[in-house]
Amino acid sequence: GRCMAYINRLLTGEWVDPITRLPNEEFAKEIVAELQNSKEVFYLMRIDLDFLASNDDVSKFVLSRVSSVVKHSVRIPKDFVCKIGDKSFGVVLHGISDVELNKIAQRITDSLQYLLLTYGNEKIQIDCNIDIKTVGGAH
Repeated sequence: GRCMAYINRLLTGEWVDPITRLPNEEFAKEIVAELQNSKEVFYLMRIDLDFLASNDDVSKFVLSRVSSVVKHSVRIPKDFVCKIGDKSFGVVLHGISDVELNKIAQRITDSLQYLLLTYGNEKIQIDCNIDIKTVGGAH
């Protein structure tokens, strides 16, 4: 029942971020609310980006590129990537050790730091800040 309703809202685009085509913040909030009651422990990784873009087109270009870097850095389909703010992405991970978790965070940070994007004659340097918290583990 509830699962179908979720899938439906994703399919209608109500829960999809138009730029990255990733599930959006509304969807992420629903998922996190569900996970809170889970016996399993889930990790929420929040990636906040910092970059300068002269206009929306440049910004969209950067976000779609970052989106693919993040998707390639995690364990799809096990991990779940979504867009949770203007310049923020979220990843939901589970069944993972702290060491592995930190490796993924480091991989994302490094990949973004070395990502030299050029749009027209603009060179874009990306900084990011990653915050990880746990959710679930309910008894």
